[in-house]
Amino acid sequence: MSVSKKFVKQFLKDAVISFIYWTAALTPYMLFVVKTSGDQYLAWVAMQAGLVPPLGAIFSILARRF
Repeated sequence: MSVSKKFVKQFLKDAVISFIYWTAALTPYMLFVVKTSGDQYLAWVAMQAGLVPPLGAIFSILARRF
């Protein structure tokens, strides 16, 4: 199964955009509502970096197909 360069570029672009969007969108909530400390916030961003990019890119692929 061959994966095209176009697909990989789009996947990476979607992954980066989803990470930036969700981190920016949820940061005020995490800081002002949840009241995370600095260490908790960094741990949350690290968790975001592991989960959001692949899930966001997969969701984008599915949304484009349907």
